Amino acid sequence: MYRRMSPTLMNLCVVFLLLTGGQESAPVEAESLLEELCDYVRMLHDKTQGLLDTYLLCQGSPFNGSDFSTEGLWLNGLPRASIPYRAWRNMTDGQRLLENHQAYSIFQEYLQLLLDDQRELSPNQTALLRLLTELHDDLTPLLRRLTAALSVFHQARPSPVEDPLRSLDVPVPFQRRLRGYLILREYRLWLTRSQRSLAVMMSKTPRVQ
Repeated sequence: MYRRMSPTLMNLCVVFLLLTGGQESAPVEAESLLEELCDYVRMLHDKTQGLLDTYLLCQGSPFNGSDFSTEGLWLNGLPRASIPYRAWRNMTDGQRLLENHQAYSIFQEYLQLLLDDQRELSPNQTALLRLLTELHDDLTPLLRRLTAALSVFHQARPSPVEDPLRSLDVPVPFQRRLRGYLILREYRLWLTRSQRSLAVMMSKTPRVQ
């Protein structure tokens, strides 16, 4: 003959199951989100293969010349992908997610600026304009995934990025074309950095069987 479990004991069992279930689901959710982020960033990186060459080719002379170089040039306001290795290696997972969210929030504004410039400067380059539109639009799902990952890793939502373009003037066409190249160059470098950062995070996330 079976005895009925007391309400108190039953409640304790339910609480225990809920707590242990949450503990097991957290690593699963973290691993799933990181894998999804890794796949998405890899896809974005693949889409930028040949992007810089395509952009320069569409800008005409002197951009499409063999001796064109932007070494040493930098656009103020862009987030820098370059960082000392020790500083990068010692970042916490939360710091990595936050810096990526901030960087791509800024790039979303700069890619819109680039797209607006090219619509005016290169209106007949439909293939390039389509690619630039995709690059800009792809950042919305990326930022949404980064926001979800921040929540899983118990990081506060980042503050809205101030308008990074508020002090930009309207330079001559040559400078606008050059500015576009510098934006795309740093954007691709950031995608490379993001891949490395996510790989480090994945290596520390418990693998759930």
